[in-house]
Amino acid sequence: MSLSLALVGCGGMGLRHAYGYGELKKRFSGVRLEAVCDLHASSAGHVASEVELLTGERPRVYTSFDEMLAEEPGLDALDIATDPRTHHTLAVSAMEAGLHVLVEKPMAVTVKACRLMAEASRKHRRVLSVAENYRRDPMNRLAKALLESGVIGTPHFMLKIGVGGGSSLACSVGWHTRKEYGGGVLVEQGAHEADLVLYFMGEVRSVSAEAALFTPDRTFVASKERLSQYSEYRVESVSSNSPTFTLGQEDTAFALLRFQSGAIGQYTLTNASHGFGISLETVHGSLGTLMLPASRTGKGPEVRLEAGGRRYEGATLLDLVPEWELDDVTAGIWDGQRRMSSYDLSFEEADRKLIAVELQEFIYAIENGTKPEIDEVVGAMVVALAYAPLESNCAGRPVQMSEVISGAESGYQRSIDEGLGL
Repeated sequence: MSLSLALVGCGGMGLRHAYGYGELKKRFSGVRLEAVCDLHASSAGHVASEVELLTGERPRVYTSFDEMLAEEPGLDALDIATDPRTHHTLAVSAMEAGLHVLVEKPMAVTVKACRLMAEASRKHRRVLSVAENYRRDPMNRLAKALLESGVIGTPHFMLKIGVGGGSSLACSVGWHTRKEYGGGVLVEQGAHEADLVLYFMGEVRSVSAEAALFTPDRTFVASKERLSQYSEYRVESVSSNSPTFTLGQEDTAFALLRFQSGAIGQYTLTNASHGFGISLETVHGSLGTLMLPASRTGKGPEVRLEAGGRRYEGATLLDLVPEWELDDVTAGIWDGQRRMSSYDLSFEEADRKLIAVELQEFIYAIENGTKPEIDEVVGAMVVALAYAPLESNCAGRPVQMSEVISGAESGYQRSIDEGLGL
């Protein structure tokens, strides 16, 4: 089967998807990127040129999404890498036109927007997959296998703590500053963290949280961090000429989660810490503790057991899960490796491989009529969990996840939905 794909959104994430497509084409010839689309011709042209360098094939360039759909009747699927505010409108239009959809995380700007996408997927019988790269990291796959093997016993509680930030904002991505665009650490980065929480611990029953905006006044800086290289060419749509700005949403949340299993989670996320940062990701069970890996670093997890003070890391982890192997898609992108306890790749290499995995799994789902791993149900649940601390803080009480998913509790998101006419 040959599949025709289009990419909409040619900013930093769109460029990374283009590199992932290039990685996929090394191993799979059954897909062709026919077109790229962005409001800014220079951005779309840059991504098209990069694809041409990688594959020898230059996709056609568009600055109008509607025009692209009209002039590309042979398209089978759409890859959406725009800012979250536009995910639902683009996805619904694409599915109404008969296209399958892969969409960057978060699935949509609000839970209500997620529901619109899910309804369109079911109505038009189109595959809807969310491009979440963290859980697809082979090291997170290994960590999941260790949990499921029972090596640390019954999971009792999880710590998911990300403390960083200060007075600046890296990458100068303007929409991150605007609540109505779905930006900010608690939703944009929080979608990654919420997905991993669900992946490792299962569904959440309730959330009790406090949230605040501690550092509203920020400064755009020339970032030296590894993602900045993907954004240097991009045209900033949401910005001003001033190097300073006021953040438009909370920058800190401290949440207590109760899982359906009965386990408890401490979930803390902030980019308002001045002078010190910390990352702590652990699952504590009846027999020991699992130290979760840092995604996309190649560093593996670690197991520490109470009995005998035993500690497992590196290759010894594989002895604890002798039957575990990577799935066919991931192993194929990782050059046939089925079992690994670490990998030695640059961030850029790992990033494009993980995006290639997302694309390949999406294609398999289309070809075989199967559900992708992160479908419209899981994707919406992730967005609901990312918002749940903010909804709890807004309501001044613990919230049930069922309330957030259904929309019964949506006070924090209401202004976004109303602004979009949802």
